[in-house]
Amino acid sequence: MLKKLALAGALVIAMLAPAAAQAQSGMLSDWGVDDMRQALVAAGAKVTKNGAFTDGSPYLSAETAKGLKFIVYGTVCSGDAAKRCKGANMSASFTLASDAAVDARVKEIDRSAVSVRNGGDKSLSVSRYLIFDDGVARGNLKMNIVVFMNIAEEIWGGGGAAD
Repeated sequence: MLKKLALAGALVIAMLAPAAAQAQSGMLSDWGVDDMRQALVAAGAKVTKNGAFTDGSPYLSAETAKGLKFIVYGTVCSGDAAKRCKGANMSASFTLASDAAVDARVKEIDRSAVSVRNGGDKSLSVSRYLIFDDGVARGNLKMNIVVFMNIAEEIWGGGGAAD
């Protein structure tokens, strides 16, 4: 009898383990604060704050190991208290000496993985948008964050021009 119970317990654990692993590494058809926090930390960022905008859309402020500060915020969000979002925008901005310097810098930067624009008030804005509609693997989300952080840090450091 004891052997049968032990065998039954082992079978239940074996059946639940793949489901738990899939939940951890599976596809995200939308995201919430906990999902994004996990991805940011896995990508090497430190989450410094999270909250919600006046429309309830979530955001997380983060910082790279090199000190670059950026934000990830939700778009196309729904739900009541803990909104889930179908899109995520990663954004960083840098203040330059003048709007003319920003315009000149925007013309120099050639990176198809990010959008670079003059954010006004001497601000160079770098962003990357992700769409979750048909699902994003957790590993792919992490990689997208790493790509954004690397390119934004390069631009922050004065690089980013086409090779």
